[in-house]
Amino acid sequence: MEPQRGAEPQVVWGAGVDVAAAPASSARHALEQEVLYRAHLQLLQGHGATGDRRRERRIKNRESATRSRARRHAYMNELEKEVRLLRAENEQLKKLCEEVSCKLEEAAEAPMPVKRTPQLQRTSSAPF
Repeated sequence: MEPQRGAEPQVVWGAGVDVAAAPASSARHALEQEVLYRAHLQLLQGHGATGDRRRERRIKNRESATRSRARRHAYMNELEKEVRLLRAENEQLKKLCEEVSCKLEEAAEAPMPVKRTPQLQRTSSAPF
């Protein structure tokens, strides 16, 4: 059998054999190989769509993880800033407390001045 003119020869998967030019048993084998090859291509295309979905999911997951890390980093920076402010305020309050307690001790140690209450004095109200 000669291949028809204008018709493309059928290539067996990986064999490069012209099915039309092969003997009958070999033609059946080549045909089976062609069917297997096409089924393999369909599987690849089917997995390609799944692969695309997986790839898109991985990309989205990666982007989500990046955003999550950025949020966590910003949150940690805010917490560190708040810690610095609270420590500074704590130092100021400790100094103030120390000053007040020193003044209190000084006041306790110093003798209290005795206030003299004015005494009434007699005056002559009439001339003698």
